[in-house]
Amino acid sequence: MNLFDLVTSGTLLLTPNRRLAASVSDRFHQLQIKQQKKCWASLDILPLTGWLQRLWHEWTAKEVTPQPLLLTKNQKAILWETILRESPLSDALLQVSETAKLAESAHELLHLWEVSQDDPMLSSTEDSEAYTEWAREFQSSCKKNNWIIQENLANILKKNILAGNIMSPQRIILVGFTELSPQHTSLINAFQQSGSEIIHYHSDTLATSIRQIALSDEETEIRTMARFAKSLYEKAPEKKPSMIGCLVPSLETLRDRVLKIFLDVFAEDNTFSLDHTASPFNLSAGKNLLSFPIIRTAIQLLKLADNTLPLETFISLLRSPFTGDAEKEKCRRANFENHLKKANVTSVSMTHLLNSNNDNTFLTRCPALAKRFRKYIDYFSTRQKKYSLHEWARYFIDSLTLLGWPGERSLNSEEYQVTQRFLDLLKEYGSLDSVLKPQRFSEAIHWLIKLTTQTVFQAQSPEAPIQILGLLEAAEHPFEHLWVMGMDDTRWPASPKPNPLIPQRLQKMLDMPHATTERELAWSESLLTQLKHSATTILFSHSKAHGDIPLRPSALLHSIESITPSELTLSDFTTPAEKIFAARRMEDFIDEVAPPVQENENIQGGTALFKQQAICPFKAFAEIRLHARAIDTPTMGLRPKDRGNIVHHAMERVWNSLKDSRTLTTLPEQELKNLITECARQAVQKTITSSALDKSNNRYLELELQRLEGIMLQWLIEEKKRPAFKVAFQEQEIQTTVGQISVTLRMDRIDELADGSQLIIDYKTGKNNDIKKWFGKRPDEPQLPLYCLSGGEAIAGISFAALHPEKVTFEGVSQKNLDIPSIRTLPEIKYADATLWEQQLAEWKTVMENLGNDFLQGIAHVDPKDPQTVCDHCQLHSFCRIHEK
Repeated sequence: MNLFDLVTSGTLLLTPNRRLAASVSDRFHQLQIKQQKKCWASLDILPLTGWLQRLWHEWTAKEVTPQPLLLTKNQKAILWETILRESPLSDALLQVSETAKLAESAHELLHLWEVSQDDPMLSSTEDSEAYTEWAREFQSSCKKNNWIIQENLANILKKNILAGNIMSPQRIILVGFTELSPQHTSLINAFQQSGSEIIHYHSDTLATSIRQIALSDEETEIRTMARFAKSLYEKAPEKKPSMIGCLVPSLETLRDRVLKIFLDVFAEDNTFSLDHTASPFNLSAGKNLLSFPIIRTAIQLLKLADNTLPLETFISLLRSPFTGDAEKEKCRRANFENHLKKANVTSVSMTHLLNSNNDNTFLTRCPALAKRFRKYIDYFSTRQKKYSLHEWARYFIDSLTLLGWPGERSLNSEEYQVTQRFLDLLKEYGSLDSVLKPQRFSEAIHWLIKLTTQTVFQAQSPEAPIQILGLLEAAEHPFEHLWVMGMDDTRWPASPKPNPLIPQRLQKMLDMPHATTERELAWSESLLTQLKHSATTILFSHSKAHGDIPLRPSALLHSIESITPSELTLSDFTTPAEKIFAARRMEDFIDEVAPPVQENENIQGGTALFKQQAICPFKAFAEIRLHARAIDTPTMGLRPKDRGNIVHHAMERVWNSLKDSRTLTTLPEQELKNLITECARQAVQKTITSSALDKSNNRYLELELQRLEGIMLQWLIEEKKRPAFKVAFQEQEIQTTVGQISVTLRMDRIDELADGSQLIIDYKTGKNNDIKKWFGKRPDEPQLPLYCLSGGEAIAGISFAALHPEKVTFEGVSQKNLDIPSIRTLPEIKYADATLWEQQLAEWKTVMENLGNDFLQGIAHVDPKDPQTVCDHCQLHSFCRIHEK
């Protein structure tokens, strides 16, 4: 029988959820329009929980005496969490908020199954005893403050129905219920005793075609479902709402993935849009408010009052379009972000940020945003007491206004709706004063974050022919075509998930939801029967595998005919990337030579110019002339560059004190260690003062000092083995010319040997310091050869000074034997370019001039010397497109 044939005057329809109520109501109105009626009585239809609230409000409106306050869903959740946080047992809880949700769920379940909180079985386990203690406190708070909760309504209303205080409708039709809890069954029976006719309605129209299909994986399953829906949509002469249903188990988890695939499939030729409201499908699952960027920005702005923010949070505010003056200051903010990353900042102090004033500070780089932050911090300084949440709500709105939220640009439809929902939520937030005392800022912002996290929002969209729903939302929806995915043996029936705070024996005895495998099987069979009556044609699908785990179809589908993918009619589909590639018009144009360097072009690079040109000409052109460099990524603690600087500063201080090898060898061991310690501490202090390293992390810095002191001591012991020398120069800058390029060289150290000749030393803190990198037409490390060319005839040799915990040694080459085993002469090096020093200098001069001339002439081939090594550490792949070669 048709549902609407049962509807007469005084009929009430109840559904398990709001979606089905809205769908049935819409179908009713469409039927009246089809029958060409000009007016008709509205259908009285509500979800069951909404009906209980309506009955409560109607009854209390007639009462003269004050009635209890019905707590909202948010008020109830906050009350549970407050009770758990104040409980002596909270110290043993790892996640108080999650445990509060479990306790609230257990409390609701016990009420629905009419189990007394004094039931002795609730004391049979340690977890249930803890729950019982929390439940008593919850009930005590409700009684003390004259509150009631949704779970109390059925029992209160039942008493008043039987007492004749509430009028019973003539007929109640229950639509789409798979099951009713004992509490609700008892309430319905009370209405029946009072004269209401009760009808449990289920459609008796069985699908004419029910089949199943196996697909390779979940991604393919979703895409095939989307293509199938599109094919049916394109062929349909009349695009009726809810014509096609796509059911996705765990839709709240798969939401974004499903949405992306459907948008790809339904994208029109040569177009692509992220606005799914313009598509012919409607996705039922929403997201929590905090997951929307515009709301996340609002919360992050309010948390500026915490003073110290993680760098990621501060950067998201710099990038956000939802802050004041974001459009006109976006380039400045991007530059300031780069500045922070270069400084290796990992956290940002608002006090430091708003009180430093030089050319590189927030105040000078982002003046408009800094001014807003300053106003907010000053405003916050007046709010140091405890306030009611209603007052905090007003403060939050005023603060966001000061900060320019939600930004300058016009909001799109979804952003506007989300903003309005957030403002409405702030009104609900004020109502929490009923269950919470006045709070300080840290507590107030905690409850606001909690509310935004647990508030699910879905932007309004017009009715669509294709409905993407969760598994429980499709019962009694009259689809023409229905695709139900995820019907594999691991998910259907689902594994039992009993509430851990209720003894399993009690749950099993009362046959509570999710308690046992038998319960899940029976429920799944019942839902499957309903689904078979929800459409004309039905297709069940499952994946053959999840990762490496093979899957089989659910045993409940064993009697359903199987088909293959080739038997389906699917719309054509290519991904947006494939469409773009297919539409390409290729034109080969080889352009490997850039414009030559002009006289007025300011080239800065020093020895790096020659190094980059040697390892890859395009890299040199891109980084030095185009300034195309990857943005630094901050790291916790010291970066390799910082460690290198500390070693240089420390060794410079040591040799400023020692001067020569004689002092080194005669200095008592303890005094040497003391000198190392002092120089190391000064070097670390200098580095952390000039960077953003947190000086309060004393333990970390002590470990770095121990490491540094150990390396320095090993190195100076190595230096004691050398013939006599004195340190002539440290950190000396010299200007030299290589071909037509003027270069500034900074030498770490130059030692004067006993015969007056000089040894150039370059400190290295890494392990891979092979001197082979000095030789060949494209030397990987041209720095020391360049030093050698600039030093004239006095240079006896060049050497790396490897200061690494695993390797402390010299690595070099000289024109004569220096009595240092790891510094060899040219004839001892088989890969050297020459055997005589003068010839090697000439070769280096030729190589460096050639590299410099190539750079000046614009030679910019994508030609890495060693692709595996060079490209692995390069960030220009998308620029040079080497992988496309």
